[in-house]
Amino acid sequence: MKIGIFDSGIGGLTVFREISKRLPSFELIYLGDTARLPYGIKSKKTVNKYSDNNVRFLKSLGCEIIVIACNTASSYSTDLLKRKYKFPIFDVLSAGVAASLESEAKRIGVIGTSSTIESNTYQRTLKKRKKSIKIIAKACPMLVPIIEQGLAKENYSKIIIKNNLALLKKSKVEALILGCTHYPLIKNEIKKFLGPRVILVDSAEEISKSLFKYLKTNHPKEFTKYKKKRRIYVTDKSSYFERASKKIFKNIEVEIKLVDIK
Repeated sequence: MKIGIFDSGIGGLTVFREISKRLPSFELIYLGDTARLPYGIKSKKTVNKYSDNNVRFLKSLGCEIIVIACNTASSYSTDLLKRKYKFPIFDVLSAGVAASLESEAKRIGVIGTSSTIESNTYQRTLKKRKKSIKIIAKACPMLVPIIEQGLAKENYSKIIIKNNLALLKKSKVEALILGCTHYPLIKNEIKKFLGPRVILVDSAEEISKSLFKYLKTNHPKEFTKYKKKRRIYVTDKSSYFERASKKIFKNIEVEIKLVDIK
């Protein structure tokens, strides 16, 4: 069984990595729409178009399950894609919400791209599930470019992290949803700033758990001792994407192919 995963850039590789660990006997295909990144500053109409193109491409390769490894696409496009396609579609937003509520935190922070936060999907979904919680949402548009450019370890990135997360620290959040799949790549820096008591909800880890549970229940025979292929496609090649993928998949040889999707 083939599982298709898509995001606009390197962020979704964190999802790809976690699913690879948990589901070695499933063939995984990742599509990074790097020619059109970032999705986080684009309109709902545009993100819907790109998301549909991504799913059609992955479907053409034989994928029977889709994982939306992008919080902006999860916020805007999940309902559209589930109406249009008949196979299972998992999204990182739902996984992050479920995990944050399981933590029993009363003050939950959410950080993400401008589009993700402005869509109000996280806030609305959390409140619908549990009205008594306090939600502090903050758009952090500068974090993605820092990560994409490989600058997360630079000194000035600490200043940007501090400026972006000061409100959350002041609000004394008990749990923080990393509402962008890029953010796990700077999880240690975020944890260091907020302190050890804050629970960080990594949607990459959470969606891999949800997917594992679904497949164990519905496709138990697919679990074998054999490791299956991992493939990565991108719509625009960059040297940093290749370096980042090698760093994320240290012990796995992954070939990156350039594709043109419409």
